[in-house]
Amino acid sequence: MTTSQIVFGLAVFLLAGTVKGLVGLGLPTVTIALTSLVLPLTESIALITLPTIVTNVWQAAVGGRFRYILRRHWPLIVPLMIVLYLTMWLIGQKGPNWASVVLGAVLVVYGVMGLARLRLRLSPDLEKPLSPVIGTVSGFIAGLVGVPVIPLMPYLQALEIRPAELVQTLGIVLCATSLTLTGSLIKFGLLDGPHALLSAAAMVPSMAGMWIGQRIRARLSIEQFRVAVFTALSLTGLYTVLSRLL
Repeated sequence: MTTSQIVFGLAVFLLAGTVKGLVGLGLPTVTIALTSLVLPLTESIALITLPTIVTNVWQAAVGGRFRYILRRHWPLIVPLMIVLYLTMWLIGQKGPNWASVVLGAVLVVYGVMGLARLRLRLSPDLEKPLSPVIGTVSGFIAGLVGVPVIPLMPYLQALEIRPAELVQTLGIVLCATSLTLTGSLIKFGLLDGPHALLSAAAMVPSMAGMWIGQRIRARLSIEQFRVAVFTALSLTGLYTVLSRLL
């Protein structure tokens, strides 16, 4: 990695941390989407490991319903972790070019759903049979592009979970994801000493960004920023797809 790439990466973490501080999510998604424009996808994924673990552990610990959430969602979490590791083993560590197309498509779908405020509604009877399926697909996506945004987020939102519980649920699921991803990267030699140091350094702008985002949230319309974030994600995803296909 060149000096300019490192500086760009740290600036992206500051921006991504600000987004997370404002809207409560988006650190790995924004970081991978932007850094993958100038870095190989596997290096972008390696950079997010420590900041993602730190922020997700904090998010998972707050809320007071850790044991309940773990009992409810383990049928989703366990397949997600297993399939994530297997995907990294079989495909993800090679960093195939088409993985970037998958990332772009995921961002476009997620961005459009956010802008359109599309939310599914699932019957409680469907949660038990669907959880392993969603975990499997999300684990595959996470093994390819580093984030299990689709179909994890629409699925959890469709369960009509209370906002505070949803935040902690996301923290627990994403904590399991980030720990598995980090272990896989170390196992397959994709997270070496230099990348670990850069990932540790990225925690500083990430935390600073979260602090900034929380301060801005008190003064700015979250709705306006929500539209800007989802628009940016959609355009970034579209650019990623077109740049790989054209």
